[in-house]
Amino acid sequence: MTSAWTDRVIRFLIILFFLILAFVFPGFLYSQSHSVPKGARCAECGMIIDQNSRFASEVVTKDAKDLLFCDIGDMLVHIKSYAEKTKNIYVRDYSTGVWIDGRKALYVLNKEIVTPMSWGIAAFQEEKAARQFGTPVDFDRAFTLLK
Repeated sequence: MTSAWTDRVIRFLIILFFLILAFVFPGFLYSQSHSVPKGARCAECGMIIDQNSRFASEVVTKDAKDLLFCDIGDMLVHIKSYAEKTKNIYVRDYSTGVWIDGRKALYVLNKEIVTPMSWGIAAFQEEKAARQFGTPVDFDRAFTLLK
């Protein structure tokens, strides 16, 4: 009888541990690869994504699917159609190449920046860096850059 009770307590503690993780770190339950696997294709246009591209982006859906994009413009087009299914968004900082939260990023439209699908949109973590390339806008206004 003691071992059955011990098994129940252990199961309860394991479940409690994962519930606490999910509450404290909501992103824990969702994949956050922040890398582009070799041969990955853009979820919007189907083009193979350059693993080192500073325009690659990732959307994690509410049902925990990772969608990768070759260009920030393609990602924005996709989100515009499927906003209600979007959980997390990640983009690469144009200046550093580091993955950042797409909702906290600043976006700049500059047609002199050559992007995979010619959208000319770059993401930045720092406003000072973004201003070197144009007028930065926040995530909500980034959709206005789609032209």
